[in-house]
Amino acid sequence: MRHSFTVSGELAGSRLDQALAALAEGLSRRAARALIEQGAVYLDGRRCRTASRAVAEGARIAVEEGPAPPTEVPDLAVLWRQGPLLVMNKPAGVPFAPTRAAAGGTVLHALARRLGIPLKALHPIHRLDTGTSGAVLVALEARAAAFLGEALREGRVAKTYNAWVAGQPKGAEGSWSFPLGRPVGGVVRLDPSGREARTLYRVLAREGEWAFLELRPLTGRTHQIRVHCAAAGVPILGDVKYGRPDPRFRRPLLHSRRLAFPLPGGGEAAVEAPLPADMAALPGPLRA
Repeated sequence: MRHSFTVSGELAGSRLDQALAALAEGLSRRAARALIEQGAVYLDGRRCRTASRAVAEGARIAVEEGPAPPTEVPDLAVLWRQGPLLVMNKPAGVPFAPTRAAAGGTVLHALARRLGIPLKALHPIHRLDTGTSGAVLVALEARAAAFLGEALREGRVAKTYNAWVAGQPKGAEGSWSFPLGRPVGGVVRLDPSGREARTLYRVLAREGEWAFLELRPLTGRTHQIRVHCAAAGVPILGDVKYGRPDPRFRRPLLHSRRLAFPLPGGGEAAVEAPLPADMAALPGPLRA
């Protein structure tokens, strides 16, 4: 059995591994390269083992279904733990949870091994895309998961992200309200009849043609921040799915920096994840 994808105009001219990672939800670029090197990927009906092959708009990429290649998960940093809750610092480039494209080698697999508990004992309160780094909240008990799940739906879990974007947003701060449709083929589009989605933004730094933003999603739609940034004319650097390919960036430069949430026993907690090296060092070469 094969899974097939069509290259969109936004991905035209990008590398085969970049395009495949962008089209196949939950597949990292490293895993895409591994599939290509194994001979499991076909470009326009012909097997292609060259990850750097440029793809054209309308090209067909097919992947043979089979065992997922093993994924190396870096050491996980647990930023905070109290009772049945913990916040971990997800590394970029590793799938967060099992999917068809990533049955093993995910962040949750690594966390289960570290804690010495079954995978099914982990209850993620929210998720991060493969290319996104930063703080993510996980419950170790069903009751705590239900409490935090309800708090999330009621907007009582505050999430703050940082991102480097191409272009300059209007003003020092503001909000974007673009309704979003449901994911189709791993891609979310603007849809006037879709679900309400709102994101607050604040410009923290302006570096030439780029900007460093603080982003707060007030709703939790799939790919909300990535789609909103692109719709506002400031796509996230490295986001080949909603922006444009750039060989300098290996992933979307998006980071979950801070989580604030209520605790089941009363009170609140706020946890921050340090900015990863690829995002913290970016202004240096830009100024040079």
